[in-house]
Order: sequence, then C-alpha cells, then structure tokens
Amino acid sequence: MTITTRKHKSKSGKEYYELVDVRRVKGKVVTRYVGYLGKNPNSKIELTGKDIFPYVERLLSAEISDSDIRDILKKIGIDCDISPITKIVLENDRKLGKAFLRIK
Repeated sequence: MTITTRKHKSKSGKEYYELVDVRRVKGKVVTRYVGYLGKNPNSKIELTGKDIFPYVERLLSAEISDSDIRDILKKIGIDCDISPITKIVLENDRKLGKAFLRIK
C-alpha cells in the first residue's frame, strides 16, 4: 500500500489535490480515493500523537495568531505557507490507522 498525492482537474479547469492509495491486486494497479486535500497538496500532513499532543490546547485557543500557529508547526517539523489560516483540523483516519493535521 502506497499513499500518495494526486492532482485532479475539475471541469471548470481548477486544480485540486487528493490523497490516494495505490496498490497492486492480481497484477493490476488499483487506485483508491482516501481524502480531499483542496487546492494545496501540503494542507494535510501525517503526524503522530506525540508530535501534536503538547500543542493541542494552544492550537484550540480562539485567540491564537497565525504566527503562533506557524511557530508550533515549525516545532513539529511542518512548513506552512497558507495565509490566513482559517481552520485547523485534527483527523484520525481509522481505515488507514493514521492521524492527520489539516490546515486551511
């Protein structure tokens, strides 16, 4: 199983990115849709609970600024160039057994 990012063009010509699982089944390549990434392929990042747990309370604060969020993400090892940051979503994908941080 390989999880990768794939670019998708809509009928209107806009580009979007999605997360797909690519594997071989009986000698044929099978691609399965996993999740939507939006217009930025780096908006959804895989992480572990140990990475994010110390910062969860601070990230959930309504008064946190974009620069504080970027500082936290740099400490975790994530380079974020999205501005302004309007949403922070912690996602636990039970099918994949992985946790993701989505930034919009």
